[in-house]
Amino acid sequence: MLAAFLHFIEEKKLIAAGEKTLVAASAGVDSTVLCHLFRQAGLLFEMAHCNFRLRGDASDRDELFVKELAGGLGVRFHSVGFDTLEHAAAQRLSVQVAARQLRYEWLEKTRTETGCHLIATAHHLDDSIETVLYNFTKGCGIRGLHGILPVQGSIVRPLLFATKEQVLDFAKQENLAYREDESNRTVKYARNKIRNEVVPVLAQINPAFQRTAGQTIERLRDAEALYDYALNKLKADLQEIREDELLISMDKLRNTPAPATVLFELLSPFGFNGDQVAQIMAALDGQPGKLFISPEYRLLVDRSSLVVTPEKMEGQIIQINDTAESPIRLPNGCLRLEQKPGRPVFFEKNDDTAWLDLDKLRFPLVLRPWLPGDVFQPLGMGGKHRKLQDLFSDGKLTRFQKENVRVLESGGEIAWVVGMRLDERFKVSDLTERCLVATFEPDNFANQ
Repeated sequence: MLAAFLHFIEEKKLIAAGEKTLVAASAGVDSTVLCHLFRQAGLLFEMAHCNFRLRGDASDRDELFVKELAGGLGVRFHSVGFDTLEHAAAQRLSVQVAARQLRYEWLEKTRTETGCHLIATAHHLDDSIETVLYNFTKGCGIRGLHGILPVQGSIVRPLLFATKEQVLDFAKQENLAYREDESNRTVKYARNKIRNEVVPVLAQINPAFQRTAGQTIERLRDAEALYDYALNKLKADLQEIREDELLISMDKLRNTPAPATVLFELLSPFGFNGDQVAQIMAALDGQPGKLFISPEYRLLVDRSSLVVTPEKMEGQIIQINDTAESPIRLPNGCLRLEQKPGRPVFFEKNDDTAWLDLDKLRFPLVLRPWLPGDVFQPLGMGGKHRKLQDLFSDGKLTRFQKENVRVLESGGEIAWVVGMRLDERFKVSDLTERCLVATFEPDNFANQ
């Protein structure tokens, strides 16, 4: 085990000579084995433990165990206690995500303060395989299939070469004491369910499952490297930068082997999500002029190019994933959204209320300020396009009134100019089965 440990560190270039490592120790068998291997290898290290205070006295006994282990190994010990449940509630996170966030933030802070070069965690091959299976189940691209990486920034994982069984065998051979966390056996959490129920079934199909899965992960990492290499070549050919605009050639994009995937990789750094990319792809063969918005950028489908420009509207763009998120505060009032079954038999014409066919809408909806160049198909104009600026001119809106105008957007199309005009494409019809009723409630001052 020690020889394989040293070989893996050298092969993956994890720790250079003279570098000191902060080893994250939980009291479990994995981190206990890691600490003993560090000592046997003669590597410089200190130990750090997080007490998440989730298991009462058992959490305190874990901390005491790691402290005594550090004393026995003759290394410095660092510890911290967290009110994990309070942090999770305050940040609206799951307990597991909150614990992970607290852990890595504190470990990095401690690494810097102690002068350590690296942080070592005790993830092993089984953890990496479980991560791949979890990501695959949830849905992911190629980057979700590379498993846990040996190096990520200042974090190294020197046990990734070993299976859980090998870790346990080493602990038994060395007669090492460690503590068991009973929560690892429950199937309450998705990862534990994969570990305790899914992996054993796969191992029945292939007794060498861990070994072959590890080899597959390595090949997928190589495939990812080739993917990134090809993508960088395509970016150089597809993109052109003009001042503050990024232009993506639509013809060249269509001629790539996988246009949708290439476009997602080009646009995701600008905050555009997978659903938006699918909508942009669908818009390539339509009329030019469609506009798509991310939190910090906007994309215009022009005649021959997709034009991406920065949009300084931070905090003003709201994505609506569910109507339960209403009411939504606007500069001059609030917006309420309500789902209703069926088609209304009668409704009063009122610019402050829009009845939209819910099945024609694509979530997430986007609520944003209007932009120069915005066009839509006003209700009652037979599908003709019209600029918002013309609508404002007809309504004799003042400059300040125009600054407060918001549009409700679906799939890159304006569905409603809030409080002013509905778009023809999203109106209710005889075929409507569900409605979204959007109501703008202006502030009293706005009506004066």
